[in-house]
Amino acid sequence: MAETDAEAILDDRRERRRLPVIGLWLTALYLIGLVAYLAVQGQNPADLRLNELGDFLGGVSSPLAFLWLVLGFFQQSREIRLSNKALHLQAREMRRSVDEHRRIAGEGREQGGGA
Repeated sequence: MAETDAEAILDDRRERRRLPVIGLWLTALYLIGLVAYLAVQGQNPADLRLNELGDFLGGVSSPLAFLWLVLGFFQQSREIRLSNKALHLQAREMRRSVDEHRRIAGEGREQGGGA
């Protein structure tokens, strides 16, 4: 049983790292694509006026913000699922403990009553 617990812990660690790694790769690909697009178009954001630069940065950063929002949603959903599973396991262990205490108490009564 301990072996499966260790495997579950390792799987959990891998899962926790997966979404941020995916997010970083997608962010890097997006930024590389953006730089390539600007280079092909021959545009330099430094040549823009301040209000145009603000519009440009807002438009460029919004897909990244949405990407990280969605990844955060998936991460939170996963964490809630794991918490739910842990609560079910804890409830099951508590039921077993109560049943064991009842069994022990029942044996004690039988031994005490027969004397």
